[in-house]
Amino acid sequence: MNTCRRAVTFLSILLCTVLFNGVRQGNCAIVDKIAAVVNGEIITQREVAWLLMPYYEKYKKEYTGKHLADKMREAEEKILNQLIDDKLVLSEAKRQGIKVTDKEIEAKLANLKKRFRNEEEFRAALSKQNVTLSELRDDIKSDLIKSKLVRAEVGWKIVITPRSVREYYDSHIDEFTTEETVRVSNLLIKKDNSKRSAEEAKFLIRKIKELIQLGEDFEQLVKEYSEGPNASEGGDLGFVKRGDMMEEIDRVIFSLEAGETSDIVESPLGYHIFKVTEKIHEKTIPFEEAKSDIEDMIYKQKIEKNLQKWLRELRKNAYISIK
Repeated sequence: MNTCRRAVTFLSILLCTVLFNGVRQGNCAIVDKIAAVVNGEIITQREVAWLLMPYYEKYKKEYTGKHLADKMREAEEKILNQLIDDKLVLSEAKRQGIKVTDKEIEAKLANLKKRFRNEEEFRAALSKQNVTLSELRDDIKSDLIKSKLVRAEVGWKIVITPRSVREYYDSHIDEFTTEETVRVSNLLIKKDNSKRSAEEAKFLIRKIKELIQLGEDFEQLVKEYSEGPNASEGGDLGFVKRGDMMEEIDRVIFSLEAGETSDIVESPLGYHIFKVTEKIHEKTIPFEEAKSDIEDMIYKQKIEKNLQKWLRELRKNAYISIK
């Protein structure tokens, strides 16, 4: 095995981290450098930089100067070794002809989506990470291939009993339960307004309530009258869960179903009328649906020791060059 150490400055790490979004989306022209070569497969500095971003966001809040640079170098080395291990496993899987089907990929994707409340939230998470659905499917495919190989090579000794899976589910039920949430819009008339008295504010909110009862469009009324946040966008406050709002407001909005509008609610700020535009009831993923993910989690915990030993053997017989 031929290895050589590379000297990478913190500045270069940070540069790749900051600019990677543009590179991934094709908005910048940056010459990507080779970080390592594993059995002829290349790991780029861009790949390393992408995975370094969460570390940088975390460490910059805790460290500065040399300490920050040292922590980033440690993180970079850890990530590079993880990427090398991934390439080794995929290289061995390719040599052994291990494949996965589209059906397996879609099943894994479906399980992943269950972690989100709806398709909109799932798509938003992808967008936030600058990951396309096609890229996610490629990642799932690689993970499934690696998983098949690891199970064949080192996982055959591991036994996961139905009882241990059930015990985990029962003792971690909160992990499989999504809270009740509502998407709510707010129409607010403030009490403290130099142009009118509190009594006039109360009169105005009553008139607005009458207009709503007569069938006037709630969103349009918000845009016209509301003095609350996001009034120009119809007063949308997004999704909230119990405890996010004041107790008296919580009680009102969670008593509504999607499409329903509240009575007038008084708060220290003023007079509100709320409309629930979407409601997601509390949901617990059934054991049969969660079982596969729990088995995977227990399996990963038990396999770590055997996996590291096997990876050391792969490294002995591999060509790895760190640039």
